[in-house]
Amino acid sequence: MSTLIACGTLIDGTGSTPVRNARLLVEGDLIAAVGPAAAVSAPPGAETIDLSACAVLPGMIDCHTHLMLGFGDDLDEQYPEPPLYQTLKCVPHLRQDIRAGITTIRNPSERSFRAAAVRHAVERGLIPGPRILAGMRGIRATHGWGQNAFGFDGVDSLRQAIRENIAAGADVIKIYATGENFRDTATVAYFTRDEIQACVDEAHRVGLRVAAHAHGGPGLRDCLEAGVDTIEHGTRITEADVDLFVRRGATLVATFNPYLHETVLVPGRPPEFVRGVTLAQDNVRRVFPQALRSGMKFTVGSDSRHGHFVFELETLVALGLSPIEAIAACTRQAAEALGLADRTGTLEPGKWADVIATPLDPSQDVSRLRDVRFVMKGGLRQDLSPL
Repeated sequence: MSTLIACGTLIDGTGSTPVRNARLLVEGDLIAAVGPAAAVSAPPGAETIDLSACAVLPGMIDCHTHLMLGFGDDLDEQYPEPPLYQTLKCVPHLRQDIRAGITTIRNPSERSFRAAAVRHAVERGLIPGPRILAGMRGIRATHGWGQNAFGFDGVDSLRQAIRENIAAGADVIKIYATGENFRDTATVAYFTRDEIQACVDEAHRVGLRVAAHAHGGPGLRDCLEAGVDTIEHGTRITEADVDLFVRRGATLVATFNPYLHETVLVPGRPPEFVRGVTLAQDNVRRVFPQALRSGMKFTVGSDSRHGHFVFELETLVALGLSPIEAIAACTRQAAEALGLADRTGTLEPGKWADVIATPLDPSQDVSRLRDVRFVMKGGLRQDLSPL
């Protein structure tokens, strides 16, 4: 099946200048051709989709979210019980994400192995949603932080935990190396360097990447030195840490929603919560503008704030990036961070046909991505049937 998409403005996700009056040819689930309208033609019988009044760009990638995790102060809804209800809560989150133009997500950890079942249900078309890279149980030290994790201590115990995650179908391994701003433990290190190295070695042996929850301090630096692939959050990084990111080639997955959104510091928060989040906010505003221009690899994730992913991009712009650079952060750079750069993240021949469109050009104002009207994932429309 061939589909020709007429694009008013084409933003290919590479960071290049948008192309006006372009076309994109889809064959099956892949992009076959893309470029100026005069250079792309369709075979006889091809379906035509007229998006000539819209901006067309790659599907967005949320590199850090939790499908079974809610948001707000109600702990019963953040981590609902029983487990079956927690799993079913994925369904509205998946619907919301795909309708928002997010075509791939990485769900780095949950409290169980159930993310594999959710991934399978989406792959089989039982429920609509983005493509899922699923982590299984989060891994923390017994005395460490990690609401989505289970405690393991010592090299042998950690290797066993990772092997069990892999056997359950993990696409990524998530460890919790430091504490959390909400408890003012963001720079506390809970694993030894040897333990972190064992996690990296065990995952890399079978080709899986390691994501580390780490805000700053010695735990973050141990992760970088040990070869962790992505650092999640990183709100307390220093200028010296940025240099280490660059040298080691790791990617920072920034998550601005839980720390910078206006709903975070509301009246009634405990003093340690306010102190920790305020320190994170001040550090992000001071260090990140330089860090994002340093050559350090970075992308973004909503951290389960379903429906608020574009806030991540708006914050990148507020920190000094252009809208087109912010779009590249959640498309090309996100795909690179997840090991999917040969399959998605840009509108180029041979890649999955993950395509979205907005009525107004987001390369002029990234907030326009809050109004996605067309969504295609792997060549299939996701915005037509009622969800």
